[in-house]
Amino acid sequence: MRLPKAFWLLWLGQACNRIGTLAPAFLVLYLEQGELVNSRTTPVIVGLFGAGVVASGLVGGAVADAIGPRRTIIAAQPLAAATALAFLATSNELLLCLLSLLTGFLSAVDRPAGAGLIAKIVPQEDFARAYSLYMVGFNVGMSLGPVLSGVLLAACPSALFVVWAACSGLYALLVCALPADDARRPAGQDDTSVLRSAVRGVAEPFRSRVMLVFLSLTFLMACVYLQVNSTLPLGMRAEGLGPGQIGLVLAVNAVLSVVLLPLVPRVIAGMPEVVPIMLASGLVAVGFGLNVLAHGVPVFVVTTVIWTLGEVLWTTVSATFVAKRAPAGRVSTYQGSFFFAWNAAFVAGGPVGIAVATSYGYATLWLAALALGLAVTLGFRALVTIPGFHPAPGTSPAAPGTSPAAAAAPAASPADAHTH
Repeated sequence: MRLPKAFWLLWLGQACNRIGTLAPAFLVLYLEQGELVNSRTTPVIVGLFGAGVVASGLVGGAVADAIGPRRTIIAAQPLAAATALAFLATSNELLLCLLSLLTGFLSAVDRPAGAGLIAKIVPQEDFARAYSLYMVGFNVGMSLGPVLSGVLLAACPSALFVVWAACSGLYALLVCALPADDARRPAGQDDTSVLRSAVRGVAEPFRSRVMLVFLSLTFLMACVYLQVNSTLPLGMRAEGLGPGQIGLVLAVNAVLSVVLLPLVPRVIAGMPEVVPIMLASGLVAVGFGLNVLAHGVPVFVVTTVIWTLGEVLWTTVSATFVAKRAPAGRVSTYQGSFFFAWNAAFVAGGPVGIAVATSYGYATLWLAALALGLAVTLGFRALVTIPGFHPAPGTSPAAPGTSPAAAAAPAASPADAHTH
């Protein structure tokens, strides 16, 4: 079945937005190149950007369910554009720190809303395909963004923020063409009480035993996977690889992600629901664990291929798992809890990985990543033993012995859903 035009407008909008959004590394390079911050302030800038990203999942999901995902995306983009342009108007370190927190938040606050929109405009049987393609656009944007940022930083640094603002505006315009949000306000409630109710609902996914275990395991798996942004480049450098060779290895991940993501729905069709989740986690664990044997480009490429296979599986199956378990009208909140669990690993996983590598060596780090990843894989297998677990509609029974009634029981009707 062909996906609707509205999906492709959302796809194009978020891809353009990711191309223009400035990654924290390039934000720091801009600030240091212009001598706007000193070396003591740089870690604070990065930390505040990350804190904004972590908070955006929970807040963005709650707001999207309260006022509608389309409204949330459209409302966030002018704020993102104004915040981006504000970097050109100040050199005050305190204000730059505040802007870093805001830009981190606004750069990711649309993601739960985008996830919610997919469930609204795409039939449930096409969730896996839609989420896979959606993440292709995300990865394309995230791959091209640093290239564009590098060119602009060298040629015209101020253009970084002008392009960022322009891409935010384009995103809002494209989303304006999507179907309007449903009126969700209960009778007798004003805007304030609706938002208050949404904020109270933020904890709802964490009250489900199945979701709580899934989110906890997601956080631990992300702590392994997100070494790609911290210790993996450092480990490759420690093995004698130069910047060009490191870039080549990581480019393998970017290319494979774009090529393989559209194939995932076909590969996992008919599998019991937890099987591809376990495969994804196991491949990530093995891929990073085998770095203990890597001493040059060829083996690092092989290990990158392995954990990339896990990544592309995870991207689709995790989003679908969450979307199919969210009650009607709460999909963005549930997806926000998923983003929160994943992004929290940016704060914890990277620093812990660096501390382990510094104190005990990279070999110890990679073996620890393997052990943790395999433990997480077993944890996902145990999901089926939790009272209240049942396969989502359209999936095979999760484990031998699952009763036909449980297998047929509907997961809450998701009229609006998303992906990782």
